[in-house]
Amino acid sequence: MSIQRINNMSSRIAVNLQAKKLSLKSKQKGASALEYLVLAAAIVLIIGLALGSGLGDQVTAAFADLFSDAASGGATP
Repeated sequence: MSIQRINNMSSRIAVNLQAKKLSLKSKQKGASALEYLVLAAAIVLIIGLALGSGLGDQVTAAFADLFSDAASGGATP
C-alpha cells in the first residue's frame, strides 16, 4: 500500500468516526433530559416524605439556626 492510500483510508475512517460521535451526542440529549426528570421527581418525592414525617420541622430549625449564625457573623452567644 502506498502512503497516499493509507492517508486517504485513515481520513475516511476519522470522518466516519466523527459522524458517529456526533450522532451519539444528539441521542444522548434525550436520555440526559429523561435522567434529569427522573432525578427531579426523586428529589421531590424525598422532600415530600421528609416533610410528611415531621423531619421538615427539624430541617427548618437547622436552617434557621444556620442563617441566624450567618447574620451574627458567626459569633457564638
